[in-house]
Amino acid sequence: MRTIYLAALAASTMLSPAGSAWAQSAATGATQINEGDIVVTARRRDETLSTVPAAITALAADDLVQRGVRTDSDLQAVAPGLTIRQTQGNNSLTYSIRGQTADTFSGSPSAVIAYLNEVPLTINGASSFYDLENVQVLKGPQGTLFGRNATGGAVLYNSAKPTDTLEGLVRGRIGNYDLREVEGMLNVPLVEDKVLLRGAFDLVRRDGYIRNLLNGERLGDIRRDGGRLTLTVRPTEAISNTTMVQYTKSGGTNTGASYTYSVYGCGDTNNGFALTCGAGLLFGPGLDSVAGPGAWAAYLAAHPEAYAPGLIAYVDEQRRIGPYRTRHPGGASHRGRDWFVTNTTEFELGGDATVRNIFGYSHSRTRSEQPQLGAPFVTILTANEPAGEYGNQLRVKSFSEELQLVGEAMDGRLDYIFGYYMQRQRSDTIWPQTYFDVRPVMQPNSVTNAFRLRNKTDALYGQLSYELAPDLKLTGGLRYTWERVSIAQRPEATYTYGAPDQKKTFSDPSWDVGLEYKVTDAWFAYLKTRGSFRSGGFNGAAPPVNATATDGGNLFDSEHTQDIEGGVKFSGLAFGRPASFATAVFVQWIQDVQRVEFPDPDGPGGLASIAVTANVPSSRIWGFEAQGNVRPVDWLELGGSAAYTKAKFTDGAISLFGNPYAYGPVGDTPKFSGTAYAQVSLPVGEDMGDLSLRGEVYGQTAQYFSNASASIAPGTRLPGYALLHARLDWSEIAGSGFSAALFAKNLTDEAYFVGGMTLAAALGHNAAAVGEPRTYGLELSYRF
Repeated sequence: MRTIYLAALAASTMLSPAGSAWAQSAATGATQINEGDIVVTARRRDETLSTVPAAITALAADDLVQRGVRTDSDLQAVAPGLTIRQTQGNNSLTYSIRGQTADTFSGSPSAVIAYLNEVPLTINGASSFYDLENVQVLKGPQGTLFGRNATGGAVLYNSAKPTDTLEGLVRGRIGNYDLREVEGMLNVPLVEDKVLLRGAFDLVRRDGYIRNLLNGERLGDIRRDGGRLTLTVRPTEAISNTTMVQYTKSGGTNTGASYTYSVYGCGDTNNGFALTCGAGLLFGPGLDSVAGPGAWAAYLAAHPEAYAPGLIAYVDEQRRIGPYRTRHPGGASHRGRDWFVTNTTEFELGGDATVRNIFGYSHSRTRSEQPQLGAPFVTILTANEPAGEYGNQLRVKSFSEELQLVGEAMDGRLDYIFGYYMQRQRSDTIWPQTYFDVRPVMQPNSVTNAFRLRNKTDALYGQLSYELAPDLKLTGGLRYTWERVSIAQRPEATYTYGAPDQKKTFSDPSWDVGLEYKVTDAWFAYLKTRGSFRSGGFNGAAPPVNATATDGGNLFDSEHTQDIEGGVKFSGLAFGRPASFATAVFVQWIQDVQRVEFPDPDGPGGLASIAVTANVPSSRIWGFEAQGNVRPVDWLELGGSAAYTKAKFTDGAISLFGNPYAYGPVGDTPKFSGTAYAQVSLPVGEDMGDLSLRGEVYGQTAQYFSNASASIAPGTRLPGYALLHARLDWSEIAGSGFSAALFAKNLTDEAYFVGGMTLAAALGHNAAAVGEPRTYGLELSYRF
């Protein structure tokens, strides 16, 4: 069956070039051909998707509903080259684009920055998508125009703005795993065209899909409530002010990395590297060689839930019980609260110039107990029992301010934007850990890392686009950024509290140079090169010494990148039928790549470990992406997307605390991924509404969840998979405001993996995060 899916995917991709020829109108749900091209803001101004010189996937509001994009994880299936990686499960998400990402337990800034209304988001867990105007995925280095530097890309979420129309929407969903969801929107013009108010909410409840056989608990429970108010005030025709306030409360349980994937035995090697074997040694018959004869029998007598053959043998037992059963011995609770505020003020100066101010504030708190292995042994828990601390805790406060001057000059031949960006962010982290609980034979090692990171960012930028000749433009942008990073050890820290605070400033330029050419009304081409960087910083769990991990400290340096990208876009008629096409080819070079490792300062086989961000010397990534659609007949729409990404560490050799490490292959980057879909309009009569059936398949090849699988972390390759989704939609039933839909995801109930937690260097085991099984349900909505 998988072979059939992948063959269909490849065929559809070749037959139907991918793009966004048909943008869904958020107000009416009507399909618009070409003229309805989605408006995007990739260059901080409104432009049509088909004429922006960049690789972008954009989805309008109704597209999100039709394609079942309900959370961050769903974006992977609709944006070629984007991977939503789960390290510790459904509430530990990381964006990865073109091989650029940020690892868990890292002090590194994200390589892919998410924004809501042009303000950087702090993502502590999965979020719900409701009442959005659009979502845009920008690929490649960013930094010339956007708030934070990013070496991989940016994901832009834009909430729906108030309009001058009284309207509302209520939508409900029920489904398997006891899914219950209600979302709604009400738009009220308080003063016509002057004061506009919009409110929206989303309430979700769903049971988990992984059963913990030790206590009957379900992992993956969702309990999420969100609400948003947006107010637009236009005192004059030249001034507009929009304020959005959003609150989200989340609960439930984490799926975690609950599938025991691989464990190493003492004496195991991989390409000449000795493998860490602490967990496999202590949790098995080998305990007798450490603690004396009878030690393993004493442990089993005190822990009747343990697996008698030991942890190494449990890998086969996990395969036997399957991906949706686990024996995690600890908790899995998740709690979070998030406040987010944005304010955008625009003042038209006249003469095609506008001053824009963007303010943002966020306050996020989470506490999560993360399953990091599904076996019935406490090799590691997110808890420090003697200190009474349970769950990883993170509190982030941030505010930002951005002032822009945007406009045109020289009779419209010159577009310009100049700006200043400032952000102040404080992160308080508490990581309680318990290692190797082999009581009564040996006492566990309990430790808490607790620290405060501050980041003060300031940047000046400008970008010009000049029309050299009709339909030919040259663009150049430059930005200089200063990031001052500091770390302070908190009182909860077991060993490091009292160490002096540390500070360091990182500063560098970012740049963008490109040519774009409107070849015809239908064809558009561009060629560009960019450079950007990720700030360095401090590892909160490493010794507070002003040196990198190579020299036994907690510092890591900035990451730098450069790329070349060329693309072609088409939006028009192909053989007399509407079609669109967008493709991009790229090559990217990265130096001092920021990657996390969990080294043992005492070398392989020791019982101590820490998380450090290291700078891997260099990597290179190249590939292509394509997306689009075509309508061969009025009642049928075909579309697809595809991405090929070839990522490699060109120099992956480093030393951490005196021990050699080698990196490769690049993790979290499938070589091939893509989507193919067909949507059929079914005849029901002119007065009965619109009935359509959509089928979609997403597939990807294998990927690694470690960046060191060829050396110290073998057994971290996840197989490829294909998922089939479907939706039957009946909108505006009998001319009313009622609509109904049946939806299903992963129709064939494929078991697959979406990431993992590699503790190979630290403990000698690795665990995988499993994807959702088959889900289905009924959706009812009423729009007025």
